[in-house]
Amino acid sequence: MAETTPVETIQWRGVKVWVKREDLNHPIVQGNKQHKLKHNLIAAKQQGADTLVTFGGAYSNHLVATAYVAQQAGLKSLGVVRGDELKYCQERWSPTLKHCHQFGMQLEFVNRADYRKKQQSGTVQQLLHGLDSPFIIPEGGSNVAAVHGVAEWMMTIKAQLNQAPSHVICPVGTGGTLAGVVAGCFRNQWACQVIGVAVLKGLQSVKQDINQWLSAYNQDLKIPDWQINQVFHGGGYAKLTPDMVAFGQQFKASHHMPLDKIYNVKSFYALDMLIQQGVVKPHDRPLIIHTGGLQGGIV
Repeated sequence: MAETTPVETIQWRGVKVWVKREDLNHPIVQGNKQHKLKHNLIAAKQQGADTLVTFGGAYSNHLVATAYVAQQAGLKSLGVVRGDELKYCQERWSPTLKHCHQFGMQLEFVNRADYRKKQQSGTVQQLLHGLDSPFIIPEGGSNVAAVHGVAEWMMTIKAQLNQAPSHVICPVGTGGTLAGVVAGCFRNQWACQVIGVAVLKGLQSVKQDINQWLSAYNQDLKIPDWQINQVFHGGGYAKLTPDMVAFGQQFKASHHMPLDKIYNVKSFYALDMLIQQGVVKPHDRPLIIHTGGLQGGIV
């Protein structure tokens, strides 16, 4: 969809930091979403699907990216949205949901109990039975197909760097991007530490998902050192501490780089704190991935 985005070098508290500007790859299917959806779309076409079905909240980057990709591919799309309080209140829809609607996505709002069960819930089963040839993409687009797409993309970054990074940092929600980053670092033969920054509380179960995806991706994969840092979630999904807000605004002013308020402000803030704490040292060469998401709002 777009040409290769730059890797910018910035000086950050005495550390040379590489920033992969994947927020510049596409205005709608932005950042990691482009790579996570790539092989899902290929599989949908191979299976002869006519509708992409996926799940998300009112501010989901994944929902709007799926709606756009489906429209461009000549497919229908159905978005199962968390929370039925918006079902008859279109005037309260977020800009994200309005964009999904503009791109032709049918939006179905379900209560949180049904949403947690996803396609196993009776409500969602009824929706699926009403479709001819649906192709289901998980919440956030995270599955083995996503890992393949992200890993391929990580391999293109290697040509942009003159040496292997010491650390690779990215935000974590459903885990598919982090899994792909880990797989890509293996393919690049980078002996680095991969740090995923949790953007919501309670991501312990995601570790199991990531390990399963990595095993399915390549059973002989020698997994690099990786971890999910649970410290910088800011109080929960879409929540920020005053320090995070101040940091995001100052970072944009200093480096002319906007950070979205859901994901990247937390991962960039985490790197700032890790540098201050001496976890990332002046001689290190960290690579932080800007995964986009600007449509959800910037700090």
